[in-house]
Amino acid sequence: MKQLNLPFKIDKQYENWEFELDALEDRLSGYHSYKYIGKLLNYFLNYITYKTELIFNGDYLTAVILTIKKVNENDLHIINQFLVLDASKQIEVDEYSTRFKVWRIMYYSNYNPKKKQILVIYGKPRFIQKHLLLLQ
Repeated sequence: MKQLNLPFKIDKQYENWEFELDALEDRLSGYHSYKYIGKLLNYFLNYITYKTELIFNGDYLTAVILTIKKVNENDLHIINQFLVLDASKQIEVDEYSTRFKVWRIMYYSNYNPKKKQILVIYGKPRFIQKHLLLLQ
């Protein structure tokens, strides 16, 4: 089993996107955050992403945070159905939040009804488990 077919693969090197990234303030010590400003990879499934943040440890991609706006609870279910297809583990955190483990990657989806926004966060499992609250 391998990572899901997403535009940003965990453990890929910074140089793959270096000309399409703008530096952001780092969220965590030892990790560097960048906003993806390219035009080709601004999607998740059939959704256009409002913001894509890539978090690197050294030159290697450790986590991705996708923000999708103008969505509803049904869209969250569509995203979760995609993630659960290959999941070896699924944990419902609360009504609007779920974690999935697919291969060696942890995925987290969260819907904010007030903002009508979905966050999809994925990355190395230990990193996601340790820093999830800081990534939201």
